[in-house]
Amino acid sequence: MSLRAVLLDAEGTLVHIHPSVGQVYARVLAEEGLKLDPDLLDARIREIWPRYRGLFRKGISPRGCRRLWARIFEEVMAPWLNGEPRKPLFEKIYRAFAQPENFRLAPGAREALQYLRERSLTVAVLSNWDERLPQLLSSLGLRDYFARIFVACEMGVGKPHPQAFHRACKVLGVAPGETLMVGNDPEDDYLGALRAGLRARLYRGENLLELLCEEVEGGRCG
Repeated sequence: MSLRAVLLDAEGTLVHIHPSVGQVYARVLAEEGLKLDPDLLDARIREIWPRYRGLFRKGISPRGCRRLWARIFEEVMAPWLNGEPRKPLFEKIYRAFAQPENFRLAPGAREALQYLRERSLTVAVLSNWDERLPQLLSSLGLRDYFARIFVACEMGVGKPHPQAFHRACKVLGVAPGETLMVGNDPEDDYLGALRAGLRARLYRGENLLELLCEEVEGGRCG
């Protein structure tokens, strides 16, 4: 089958948190008078995240996603909150991860999207993220490149479940075999897509334009 559509993962592929999750936390906390080491925050987040990651793959509701992020925040901050939840502080942290200044585009991202548009390929985002993603992509000036933005917290299912890929393909009107998934997670993006019958490419930080030229044309652009 010829290629008709490309699905892109969001964070870690198309966009990258900058400088790090811990740095974003630390900046917001400092604005509230709480100065913490970003490296220490990053270490706590890396320790905690594996226990929660699988829950986002299940595609819980938007409200459930926010509650889950609140639980992660309270666990990360437990040593400094003295057992007291701080909802206003969580809300500020939550909103920070929808602000364009806390993200950077992957190398060649904008050029890659333009390249796909010029070749009349349908392009969409398939992410295990939440309601903040469309706002973020709009703020970064990318929203118009995508036919759809699929997020697990609205679809009711997340990667690597085959239904996540199949539902996206159905909405886009393409067959799995006509669709390429590009993402940085070996399980969620690469193996998940292959098991669902899609083509797949694992992203490892290379230039996105060059990567897509290889997949679409079998070589470098130009």
